[in-house]
Amino acid sequence: MKKEAALNLIGLVFLLWGAGAILNTLFNIEQGLAPILWFSYIGLILLAIGVFRRDSYLIAAQLCILAIPYLFWNLDFFYYIFRGMSLFGIVDYFFASGSLIGKIISSQHLFNLPLSLIAIYLIGLKRKDFWKLAFFEVFVLFFITLLFTTYEQNVNCVYHNCARFDFGFYYPLQWFLAYFLMILASNFIILRLFHNRTETYG
Repeated sequence: MKKEAALNLIGLVFLLWGAGAILNTLFNIEQGLAPILWFSYIGLILLAIGVFRRDSYLIAAQLCILAIPYLFWNLDFFYYIFRGMSLFGIVDYFFASGSLIGKIISSQHLFNLPLSLIAIYLIGLKRKDFWKLAFFEVFVLFFITLLFTTYEQNVNCVYHNCARFDFGFYYPLQWFLAYFLMILASNFIILRLFHNRTETYG
């Protein structure tokens, strides 16, 4: 019962933050609907669904997409807290003047990963090929984002790097290569972390 209650609470947190992110976008409709396409917002809803359905495959796929970018976000966040400046230029927006609600929604970067990992631990991994769903998601969302957002909005960083560095070749190739490597690395790490909690491999 304690495990079920913990999972329901985690699912509720993801659902509340995901719904809040979508509603905040709708309440600021003059800025457009583009923010709904952020991996973070979509990830929150899919994580909530995954937790409520006890679907560790879906949860792990979202982690493959979000884990490494979120680690960099957190590193940049705490660097800013202790040094008063951004290391990668990722979290400058968080400390600039702006909507408090937006900052509360963005705070999900701080708790998303640990809650997702706890959920997988409690549910147990049932498949090891969640990287396939992650690849499919980023591939589809890359082109949807290009179709429905602008260069200035730079949702999901599809137009240019969200941080202050560049690898010096055609940017879409950089983007896909980066996600390809991050997904594979995250898939490997998740499997290593939960190899004793894996029931069957797909």
